[in-house]
Amino acid sequence: MQPVIIDTEEKQKIVKTFGQRMIIAREMCGLSGLEAAERLGYANSSKLSKIEHASDPLAIPAFLPYKASIVYQVSLDFLFALSDDWQRDPLISQQCQIQRALEQVSAEENNAIRNLFDQLSVVEQAAEVAFNRFGEIKKIVNRFREINPEFDELKLGAKLLRVVDEASSEVAAIGRKLAGYHASTQSKT
Repeated sequence: MQPVIIDTEEKQKIVKTFGQRMIIAREMCGLSGLEAAERLGYANSSKLSKIEHASDPLAIPAFLPYKASIVYQVSLDFLFALSDDWQRDPLISQQCQIQRALEQVSAEENNAIRNLFDQLSVVEQAAEVAFNRFGEIKKIVNRFREINPEFDELKLGAKLLRVVDEASSEVAAIGRKLAGYHASTQSKT
């Protein structure tokens, strides 16, 4: 097994990330820089501030990650940004991961429902246009029959009237289904 070699740029990135996570962990505990420094064994907050702001890119004392993990009650993986889960207890950490996964599924389900609703809105708008147009067609056919009494005797006249009547019934049925859908969705909200 070959040793892992970390170049200066990687070291600086690790130190910077560690410092940022130290700030987050300290703030999660509600500690000031001075309070945290004292709990971590520093006489003043100057050294901790340098670590948090990565001003000395190679100066993280070996004891600090372990001690910070205890003081701030966060995992070492969190402090080194290997995980966004700050919990130290593996069982609690697993429960948090499950909760986040459930929230993600819930968000995805909500998005899918929202998309379906948007699509249904488009269909309803198209149906409303079709209903209105069909109503106009039916009025025109009826008016045409009034003006032209011989229409019923013309070839395909009876068939046209039958198709218009059937379509009228189908349009009415679709309208009732949409109305029923709206009534059911409004009663749930």
